[in-house]
Amino acid sequence: MSLDRSYDGQWHIKQMSIFLLKDEQTQSKHKNVPPLKLSQNIVVDERIVGFKGRHVLKQYISNKKAHRWGAKLFVLAESRTGYTHQINVYKGKRNTERHPNGQGYKSVMDLVRPHFGKNHHVTMDNWFSSPKLMNDLRNRGTYATGTVIARRKGLPASFKTARLPKGSVVVKSQRDLLAILYVDRRNVTFLTTSENARTVRKVNSKGRVVSAPSVVHKYNQTMGGVDLGDQLLLKFEPQFKGVKLWRKILFNLLTTATVNAYICYRNCFLVQRKLDHVKFQNAVVRGLIGDFRGGNRRRGRRPDNIPIANAIRMHFLDVIPDGKRRKCVKCSGYNKYRKSRISTWCSVCGVGLCVGRCFREKKISCCIKQMS
Repeated sequence: MSLDRSYDGQWHIKQMSIFLLKDEQTQSKHKNVPPLKLSQNIVVDERIVGFKGRHVLKQYISNKKAHRWGAKLFVLAESRTGYTHQINVYKGKRNTERHPNGQGYKSVMDLVRPHFGKNHHVTMDNWFSSPKLMNDLRNRGTYATGTVIARRKGLPASFKTARLPKGSVVVKSQRDLLAILYVDRRNVTFLTTSENARTVRKVNSKGRVVSAPSVVHKYNQTMGGVDLGDQLLLKFEPQFKGVKLWRKILFNLLTTATVNAYICYRNCFLVQRKLDHVKFQNAVVRGLIGDFRGGNRRRGRRPDNIPIANAIRMHFLDVIPDGKRRKCVKCSGYNKYRKSRISTWCSVCGVGLCVGRCFREKKISCCIKQMS
């Protein structure tokens, strides 16, 4: 497949992303790689790869605390484990064809298309969801739940101007689609094709018993899959500076692959004592590099003549013992009237030498004679 570099901002890492994150259709072509079976509850959300340089792919999302500036990724992940199954890189408004139903509709359909007809349940936030998307997913054998903006096309007009007391619930239905307005601290609108508006009492994360419609509990329970994956990614995110966004995305994909491997190891392999995330990451690194240990490379220009440089390292400039002073064999030969004496010498050769140029030039000439 040929890549056109003139418009595609991710052509550097496109083949790598296809290799690391394959959908089930791609995996089914390989006989030795069984397709990964996702759980029923999956989530579609956004992820930001931190980058503050100049690039056409750079976006800004205010509610992302880890990175607000960077490349936007549309991610499909498992709700329970945070396993990242598919990733699409947002190319920006300039390089993306305008969809009649909006970019959120197109992003969800592209990610969920390999899983149509398998009775999955997709959870999404209000940037993606719309009545059109919910109905199309239901017609393709996929359930969905999500918050929605009250101004979306197809929602009841009364939801926009509703003024109700706290705890009120308003339900509107259209075939299998329910639109639920729930008043908590503010008005929140939900769309669902799998839940109902029956009030359920459950214990929240703070240990308090909360009474809310079942769709609210379902949304809170299944929406955090991508955020869970982000938490695991931030533990080992490479910290390096650079002006190339494709490198940031590439290392994010590699880190995502290691996190996915750890999730599979933690949930699938039956061993008595399992490694924690840090030890697992260290084991992966040791398995990749093997016995290789890189030395401390000295920065600077490489010597033109390596044997001479190695020979010079055998000679050292030191202070003459017992406080004695000698003439420099290098500069005293040019000036016969010079009577000054120095206190440094080469302990290997036993001759007096000045610090700096005299020592360097004398030793080079001596080493050349010895090598010849």
